[in-house]
Amino acid sequence: MIANIFIIALLVESIVLHEMAHGYVALLFGDKTAKHQGRLTLNPIPHIDPVWTVIIPIAAYILSKGTFIIGGAKPVPVNPFNYRRPVLGDICVSVAGVAVNFLIAVIMILLLNIVQFIFGGPQETLAVHVLLNVALLNIVLAMFNLIPIPPLDGSHLFKYLLPQELQRSYENLGRTGVGFIILIILINIPGLWNIFNAVLFGLRDFLLKTLIVF
Repeated sequence: MIANIFIIALLVESIVLHEMAHGYVALLFGDKTAKHQGRLTLNPIPHIDPVWTVIIPIAAYILSKGTFIIGGAKPVPVNPFNYRRPVLGDICVSVAGVAVNFLIAVIMILLLNIVQFIFGGPQETLAVHVLLNVALLNIVLAMFNLIPIPPLDGSHLFKYLLPQELQRSYENLGRTGVGFIILIILINIPGLWNIFNAVLFGLRDFLLKTLIVF
């Protein structure tokens, strides 16, 4: 129970940092929308979204019988028309959140190695359990957001691979909610979950083997 509280608290802040990263990089490219709306803050309250922050995490936790949780925050507001370099700005802003989640995963695994070194081995402790799960969940967040379905971050990268005349229609999938429906269908295809899990745990094991500090 105590471990779950720590995991959820760190997951919430991971999601907040993901959104803050979008806002800060947008600011670097000249867009102050997120700053003016108070979204560049570690306080989770301004980032709460009824569906992604409340309903989806609870549903995931219940449906998985307490073995899995995922969620999100209210998308940080940005205005690409304010970017000094629109295409590069859009790409960098989108990548920023994913990069932060991967960075958090790396930090968690580095801390995990330090904890195991201090306690003299790979034994399961509260700290080890929390750090390993927070690292795993951040990898999940990064991978999930890279799915090229609007309005997820990956769509902002994929759209530039499409012919210009198709880009607007592709973006509208996210605005109309069609993208969300497509996403729900995809995540319920067992074969795709197997691929997702294989990549997920492969990345986790790679980081565990390579990020050895002692």
